[in-house]
Amino acid sequence: SYRGLQSKPSTPAWMTDSIFDETPLYHLAMVTAQSLFGWPMYLYRNASGPKYARGASHFNPSSVLFRPEQFGQIVISDVGLLLTIAVLTYASWVFSAATVAFYYGVPYLMVNFWLVTITFLQHTDAAVPHYADDSWNFVRGALCTVDRDFGWILNTCLHHIQDSHVAHHVFSQMPHYHALEATVHLKKKLGKYYHFDDTNFLVALYHNFKHCQFIEDTGSVQFFRNTSTPAN
Repeated sequence: SYRGLQSKPSTPAWMTDSIFDETPLYHLAMVTAQSLFGWPMYLYRNASGPKYARGASHFNPSSVLFRPEQFGQIVISDVGLLLTIAVLTYASWVFSAATVAFYYGVPYLMVNFWLVTITFLQHTDAAVPHYADDSWNFVRGALCTVDRDFGWILNTCLHHIQDSHVAHHVFSQMPHYHALEATVHLKKKLGKYYHFDDTNFLVALYHNFKHCQFIEDTGSVQFFRNTSTPAN
């Protein structure tokens, strides 16, 4: 998944060279928007996806994202979404839009937050390299991820998805309940090639969004530029 990756999603034209671009409030607003709305934007227009498919919709059965034999599956999925929208619309009419927003909309945004935040922090860090096609292989690509400590409570509630992700990359077929056990041994085996960061996840989220902006398409092994000190 790291082959040919050269930049973050393109910034809208009106934001380019904006006087707000380097202000803390700007980055806070943008990372908040990414965490809350990044998932639906990814589904709707493949935001943050590969450049060749940027703008492609996951709801379009003819999209470049899918194989021809998957056409029917996407249609079934779309029908399910339309039924869900119909139910929510009816519930809004019966119980009020505010009630549906409170009981459905807010939890939905929270799910988006955790999904996008965890995924972003697993794969975005100054210490994580990016490989050109001539130097990429499965093992190198699998190790391009970071295990993070969210604290005991969140680690437990999130089933340790964020502090055993390296093991998941290397052994994707392994049951999740063995991931922590495998991580202990994998960490010893990998040594300096094992990436771990115990920075508060909200601080890391803001820092990585602000500093991990782009990589230059030079050389076989590339790192984010516009960065400060990488994670250990």
